[in-house]
Amino acid sequence: MSDSLPLNVGFGIQDFTPKKSPDGAFEVFDPISFRALILQGGDTNVTFLAGDVFSIEDDLVRRVRKRLSDIVWLNPDHILPCAAHIATAPILFQSYVSTPCEALKYYGRDDYFADRMAAAVRKAAGAMAPARIGVGACPAPDILYNRRSYDRDGKLVMSNFKFPYPRPELTYAEIDEHVYVIRVDNEAGTPTCCAFVFGCHALCNTDKSGNISADYPGVVRKVLKTAGIESLFLPGSIGNVVPVSRGGRTPQRVGHSVAGAALYALEQTETSPGGGLTVRQKTIRVPAFSYPNPGEIEAGLASTPKRSDGLQRFQAYGNRLYRAGRTSLAYTITRVSINGADILHLPGEIFVETAKAIQQAAGDRLTAVLSGPSADIGYLSTPLVHQEGGMEPKYAGLAVESESIIRAAACELVKEDEHGACVRI
Repeated sequence: MSDSLPLNVGFGIQDFTPKKSPDGAFEVFDPISFRALILQGGDTNVTFLAGDVFSIEDDLVRRVRKRLSDIVWLNPDHILPCAAHIATAPILFQSYVSTPCEALKYYGRDDYFADRMAAAVRKAAGAMAPARIGVGACPAPDILYNRRSYDRDGKLVMSNFKFPYPRPELTYAEIDEHVYVIRVDNEAGTPTCCAFVFGCHALCNTDKSGNISADYPGVVRKVLKTAGIESLFLPGSIGNVVPVSRGGRTPQRVGHSVAGAALYALEQTETSPGGGLTVRQKTIRVPAFSYPNPGEIEAGLASTPKRSDGLQRFQAYGNRLYRAGRTSLAYTITRVSINGADILHLPGEIFVETAKAIQQAAGDRLTAVLSGPSADIGYLSTPLVHQEGGMEPKYAGLAVESESIIRAAACELVKEDEHGACVRI
């Protein structure tokens, strides 16, 4: 696509904050919402659909697309779900998180979520206007770490809650501390909205479990709004990365740090009225995870208290689909190219190692890798992670070899030019 082709952008918000519980079952600390950012250049368009929820499954996305079918110019295949992966929001049955509050278990209410997600996209579609766009990045150091650490003998230590960090006797795996931004200006060059990408689990509010909060992404949005910029959060390579502390003012500490890096990146990012928007997708089939003893999975769900049955619900969800015939999944990787940079969307919780391999394949091109948390995929654990064990492989929607297949396909995709030819070695 020509860089001179005009670019239109729309931004929309749909609040879905539950009303404060009259019986005090839960508190509302700050609002939660679905947010949509649509980029359109000529016949090409892409929609980043963010939400303050734990996960967004394939069936839910299909419902959203159906609700938007009357917007004939909107490409339904280019609606990219990006759940914030917060544990302080209403959940669906398949969302692989536990909540102690029964009032926030929205089991069987898929249409409720689909209606509100579609409303956010519809608002964005109705707000399309000429814009300038650019992509930038800035580090936000010392607020995250890789929870897969190793002792002096090289043995895995899941240091998820073993603070303070860092523990000098441990060696920690890789992180990506950059905040990536998609800056959108009006025609006069004034920033109006943006997307910010950060590769860290939104787990700052562990002391607010069973209540409502947008965690640190909500803090970032508040700060950016004071600068006149509406925003949405897109999770980066969050698979094995968590904040260095939990509870108390951690959401503010992490949120303000990320917001500061985002503001710096926004101020340093140049925008142009074209952007050369291209969207390329590669769909591959990957094998689903198979549980050898399906009866044990159902028995485990039945015997686990509902306050702590997140793992059992996740495994039962995948096991039931597998036994119903879903032995493989169509996995779509999406590459969005803007102003010489790439935004790569991969379903599931992507590990830093996977993202780093893709970025290396992209060469000097600025590349941000997005996670699309979903119980259909769970953690996209590497083969080494499956071998080492730990927490993440227990939440596997795909077979052990799937990450290698997906990584190879993604690396091929970032090397291609707009005609599908390989241009990077």
